[in-house]
Order: sequence, then C-alpha cells, then structure tokens
Amino acid sequence: MAEKPRTHPSRLGDSATLKLPGWRRGVFPFACAVVVASGFGLMSGEEPRLETGAAMVGIGMVAGSLFLLATNAWNRLQVHLDREGLTVAKLWTVRRYRWDEVSEFTVSGRGNARGAKLAYVVFDADRGTGMGRAMNRFLTGKSQILPVGLVFEDGSGDAIIIADVLNAWRSRALKHARKA
Repeated sequence: MAEKPRTHPSRLGDSATLKLPGWRRGVFPFACAVVVASGFGLMSGEEPRLETGAAMVGIGMVAGSLFLLATNAWNRLQVHLDREGLTVAKLWTVRRYRWDEVSEFTVSGRGNARGAKLAYVVFDADRGTGMGRAMNRFLTGKSQILPVGLVFEDGSGDAIIIADVLNAWRSRALKHARKA
C-alpha cells in the first residue's frame, strides 16, 4: 500500500512565507507594558523607589519597542521559502541557506511547562559557529533552530506540519538538482 503524502501539493509553490501570527507579535510587548506599569507603580508608591522604577520603565519601553519594530517594520522572525533555498530571519540575524546545504528538518521538544511541551523545528547547516550553535546542538541535537510559533500566510501550521512542508520543499529541490 502506498504511503499517503504528508504534505499537500498546494504547499509546494514558487515561494512561501512563515510568519508569527499577530497575537504572538503582541505577547512580548504586552509583557513589557506590564513591566513599565510596575515601574511606574514603584516610582509612585508609598515609599518611592525612583531608581528601580525608572530602570524598569526604560527597559520595558525599549525592549517592547524594539520587538515591535523588528517583527513589524523589519520583518524579522519569519522564514521565506523559494525554489533555491530558505531565508531565516531571526531578531538579530538573517541567514540564507540553499536546499543542498541543510539537513532534514525535524521537531525537537524540550521542557514541560505545566504539561505543554515546546516544539522546535531544527536542522543542521554548516553556517554559524560559536556558543549559540553549540548550545542549540546541546539542547535540540541540531545546530540550527527556526523561530518558534511560525505559521503559513493562511494561519495554519504547527511544528510537525512545518517540518514536513520544509522537508517536501527540500526533497523537491534536491530531486530537481539531480535531474539537471
């Protein structure tokens, strides 16, 4: 009996983009707003703590603003796929990988937060060195981690589906390269 395809052919177009959904882009800035409000509370309390409160307000405002700027204006925390490879945009780096440079994509899960396991899409690539790559390998078994929480433009996808789709894109590109 033939194995059922795990990836719908409509996912294999000329290009696709995986992004954070809008609600996920708002979670971190909301947490920063809570820190800012707490800082104002410390500065205006019965026994004002101006230094601590001012530091909390400053850090919260800067961190929240940078995150909003990075995810909305600079289009960070996304993955763009095309026939030649994928571009991974994290908060501070943007890296381009050809399909023949990356290993198979797998899902790695670490930690249990009240029964909810975090799932990461991971892969190996020869790019990058240093502590970050070593830490990724230690935590997930692979050298590269895609940003967590990405979905397709239509809002669908979890880590397992995304890994399957990325493997289908990679497989198609490698088959096409062998024919040429």
